[in-house]
Amino acid sequence: MIPAKKLSWIELACLFGFPAALNFLACQIAIPYLRNNSSLPIEAIYFLSVGSLVLAPMFFWAIYLSGKEIGSFSLKKLLQRLRIKTLSNTDIAWTIVTFVFLVMTSYVIAKLVMPRYGMDATPFFFHNMPLKDEHFWILQVWPIFFFFNIFGEEFLWRGYIQPRQELLNGRWTWLVHGAFWAGWHVPMGLDLIIASSPIFFILPAVVQIRKNTTIAIIVHTIFGAFGFLAISLGMVH
Repeated sequence: MIPAKKLSWIELACLFGFPAALNFLACQIAIPYLRNNSSLPIEAIYFLSVGSLVLAPMFFWAIYLSGKEIGSFSLKKLLQRLRIKTLSNTDIAWTIVTFVFLVMTSYVIAKLVMPRYGMDATPFFFHNMPLKDEHFWILQVWPIFFFFNIFGEEFLWRGYIQPRQELLNGRWTWLVHGAFWAGWHVPMGLDLIIASSPIFFILPAVVQIRKNTTIAIIVHTIFGAFGFLAISLGMVH
């Protein structure tokens, strides 16, 4: 494993703050503008705005920062620095338990708790869900967005930042990291933050315990894909 360099609080704030500013630009400026000046459905506008302005830059930024830190852009060394490793049997068990626990807690919050307070777990950019025939093409472009969604976040948050943050925040890394990650989602709405609150803290905690970003990539991928497809195809209401 290639050791990470300790972060300062200012660096930590900047590493989360800059993507958060881009997310604000995408969600609060680009999406409303395109919604008023194009015929695209808001889901496609969301993919285009957040994907190109936020997630894709995060993906390449994480690779650049990691390579610059270790002085090499070889795939092997980058994967080591990002702590992307093969899953052990113990890691597989952690992955399964983490996913099941996230599904259960998220369901309770989104379907049992939030409706009592008049909140909706479905974000504003999923206005046309479940998809009708004329919008079914959205499923064809979604994988491109989803790639950068998963790897943009996981490479930067858990791969690059968290190993450095663990040297700064110690055993409380998962809590601080989760709070910053939740803050990145602020432009997407408070309801989404509440609905997603379990993953904000559980995923960093598991990565902190296992020192393996692969767990986060797998859990985030399955959890995100299941949620999106379930809403898109009308499997949940």
